[in-house]
Amino acid sequence: MATRVPLRPGKDAMSYAIASMRFTWLLLLLTLVGRASVHGQDPRDAMVARAFNEFDAAQRLQLLMSALNPTSGPPRGAWPVGVQLLAQTLIEDGQDSLAAVWLRWAVRLSPDLQPDTVQFLPKVVAAYRSARDFVLSTRAPTDTAAATTWLWPAPDTRERTGRLQIAGSNLAAPLRIDVRGVGPIGPGGSVPLNPGSYQISAAAAGYDSVRVMREVLPGVTTVLEFHLRSALAQVAPTKPAAPAKTTPAPGAAQQQKKKGFPVGWVVLGAGAAAGLVAILAGGGGGGGATTGGMTVTFPN
Repeated sequence: MATRVPLRPGKDAMSYAIASMRFTWLLLLLTLVGRASVHGQDPRDAMVARAFNEFDAAQRLQLLMSALNPTSGPPRGAWPVGVQLLAQTLIEDGQDSLAAVWLRWAVRLSPDLQPDTVQFLPKVVAAYRSARDFVLSTRAPTDTAAATTWLWPAPDTRERTGRLQIAGSNLAAPLRIDVRGVGPIGPGGSVPLNPGSYQISAAAAGYDSVRVMREVLPGVTTVLEFHLRSALAQVAPTKPAAPAKTTPAPGAAQQQKKKGFPVGWVVLGAGAAAGLVAILAGGGGGGGATTGGMTVTFPN
């Protein structure tokens, strides 16, 4: 029969919680490390294992920050375990808001991250679900227009603030960057920020504007490189199609001439008739008026 260990209030609760699940997680981590040793051991797994054995919260956070470095490899193996252990360490230390920032960053980096509802405290699971909802609500189709990289701090750093840095731009127009609640940042510039989630907007004349949400972590420099799409149409203008020329069938022109009314003949006939009438009217000399007749025949 399992014995429930009473937890004392305060920071000691974290130590007892870790002690109660240390054995289970050590077995899991030893399995991960054993598998990794076959294909080349991942040092991040060993860091997470050491963090489980570390009762000093500050030292544990240092180990976990080094293990979560995304430049060391993809988020796999013990990486999801390290994220949740870091969040639990911060929550037990009363830093719930900072734990939320780390969980948002982790979910944005690894959307497939799932919480462990058995080994970790309910507060950690609730914080993860809140972070996931936040990321889903702030994700935009233009997220791919901003490539994100990180400059990770040295293992012994204790810096509480982070930095946001904007990479240089090769656009034909000046790039304007604005951080909501902070102000503008020029390409190639950086600004120190407290840990949190920030909305960054990018715009340039002749390009589609972009708005993204990114997390700034303590001691970490978040680098954004924007790739704006030209707002001008890239499709070549199409020439209107020339009207099709219709060739009349043989004999159609002649038939048309037969069916149509010959205007030329009418004009010519009318002029001839007028001249003839004038001749007849003035050609009688001194005698009386002579009545004559004239028949004008119009060809069909």
